[in-house]
Amino acid sequence: MTTAKSSVQEFDDFQALSPEIQAEIERLSRPPYLELDHVKRCHTWMYELLVSRMTGLLLGESRSGKTVTCKTFTNRCNQQAKTKGKRVMPVVYIQVPKNCGSRDLFIKILKALGHRATSGTITDLRERTLDTLELFQAQMLIIDEANHLKLETFSDVRHIYDDDNLGLSVLLVGTTNRLTRVVERDEQVENRFLERYELDRLDDKEFQQIARIWVRDVLGMSEASNLVKGETLKLLKKTTKRLIGRLDMILRKAAIRSLLKGYKTLDAEVLKQVARTVK
Repeated sequence: MTTAKSSVQEFDDFQALSPEIQAEIERLSRPPYLELDHVKRCHTWMYELLVSRMTGLLLGESRSGKTVTCKTFTNRCNQQAKTKGKRVMPVVYIQVPKNCGSRDLFIKILKALGHRATSGTITDLRERTLDTLELFQAQMLIIDEANHLKLETFSDVRHIYDDDNLGLSVLLVGTTNRLTRVVERDEQVENRFLERYELDRLDDKEFQQIARIWVRDVLGMSEASNLVKGETLKLLKKTTKRLIGRLDMILRKAAIRSLLKGYKTLDAEVLKQVARTVK
């Protein structure tokens, strides 16, 4: 049995990191963003929804990059619209919790808009949410993990979209099977969310290109690595299932572990070890 004293001793045995290695690990721990072609295509589709004030479903498998794609679109639009002295937020992004009721939905929207008053009845919250969306000149509402919305909560989603004063585009985001199943439960919802865009798995050519770009530009370690080929590439395809989120996780974890072992580049054996531990 490990005693408290021996645990402290074990921690004392960890080698102190140099400021340079610590800075590199902190850099690698931050979510990356690259203007990849398939993300640009998705952003173009989202922008068309925004300007036409239409609805849509953004679908994809878990770890296909839906959330990162939505957050970067939100940041880009809101940064471009930033006006000194004016409260403007063209795109409002929220991620809803499981079994999300109307109260949770309105509170999430109000918090995204920086509103502190999140108490009151459902009616109070609904009116405050609509007023605040109008005040901030919102043009698009993105609801991530929309498959977590309760069936009755969709009536409020419809109400937000149908509000003539707002003229708001609404985008629901979720995993393909789950969100499609939820939307199809209510024909009024299904008939309002007809347009769909799917972030697919990468094909073989795209996967190899993006893996190389990721190693070069996201990891960006001090010594170049040329591991995205042969057996390593096959292993990466298998363990990542050609999903960009899984690729990002494996490569960044392998890079951090390589640094902790004193390597200046992505080490082949470390990369294989990390890949083999992924389910």
